[in-house]
Amino acid sequence: MSSALQIDSTCLRTLQNDSSHKLTRRSIEALYTILDDNSENRSMLLKIGVPFLNSEETLIIPGGNAAQISRFSNVPLYPLFTSGELVLNDPVHRQLLSTLIQSILPKARTSGEYCAFIGPGNDPQSPLNKLTSQLIALQGFTPFATTITLAAGLAAFPAATHFSGYVIYLGHSHSEIGLVHQSRVVARHSVPFGSEWMDEQLAHTWKMFKIDSEGKQLTDSKRAKEKRLSPQISLSPYLSHHSVVTSWYESLLDNLLDEFTTQLEALQTYIATLELLPVACLGDLAQTAGFNELLRQNLVNHKIPFNQNQINLVPDEQSTISRGTLVVAAMEEEVATRAA
Repeated sequence: MSSALQIDSTCLRTLQNDSSHKLTRRSIEALYTILDDNSENRSMLLKIGVPFLNSEETLIIPGGNAAQISRFSNVPLYPLFTSGELVLNDPVHRQLLSTLIQSILPKARTSGEYCAFIGPGNDPQSPLNKLTSQLIALQGFTPFATTITLAAGLAAFPAATHFSGYVIYLGHSHSEIGLVHQSRVVARHSVPFGSEWMDEQLAHTWKMFKIDSEGKQLTDSKRAKEKRLSPQISLSPYLSHHSVVTSWYESLLDNLLDEFTTQLEALQTYIATLELLPVACLGDLAQTAGFNELLRQNLVNHKIPFNQNQINLVPDEQSTISRGTLVVAAMEEEVATRAA
């Protein structure tokens, strides 16, 4: 049985394939809230069957239950990851990550089964990914770190293209672009900017603020996102007047494409042998009206060779990435089996 684990800044997801080819999906939100450790709170949590951790006279409620307890008890709700990063020197955060992984990734049926995984952020070799690898191994799996570029490419591109094309992922905490050719990542570049960063900038620009439970003024990124996705906003470069949203998108795309173009220039002899390849786009930021036209113009401006008639928006990004990650696990398991 092969398994896939995807960890992003808001959620953990698994997809597993058993010996009868039955797929099992699980997910849990990357959130937690904190209550005082007293008899009243313990009794309440035990009565409604909500699991919790205890640390330094506090009760920590992880996952989907955290949002309900936060509303019921009027206590703050915290994200486990901030800008795609975990506070690694905090034992509570490490324990929370371990608890979430154990809750959605059951023990391996056979020791050594492969589990391909993708961590949050833009560095597959980050300390967080090393910790995740250790936690997966404790569940009896052989962990294998992969990237969104490869996973999405294997799931989004048909066999007719030999699983080849450009993957552009505009995620929550990071964005990346990669060239996949015949199931291999030829070039890849990522930046620590995504929808979280974008909506924060837009909230500042539009002066959208809210007051938190402690009376502090914060940017209202949720409202900014709603406005960004509204029908009144369009990124199309063919409009006579560009919106402020377009400027932020172009800034993000410049950061993403400049270095990637340099990588392709170093591979020019190899790139020249390829047909014009399709482009697959994933992520919330790709949902804004006019994105395809803006992306096409930016790819042309950066002299990236691609099939201009095949820029495809992948509608269900999370399922696509999970399926691709599972394919990676199956491929690695098959290679290991043949070698044995």
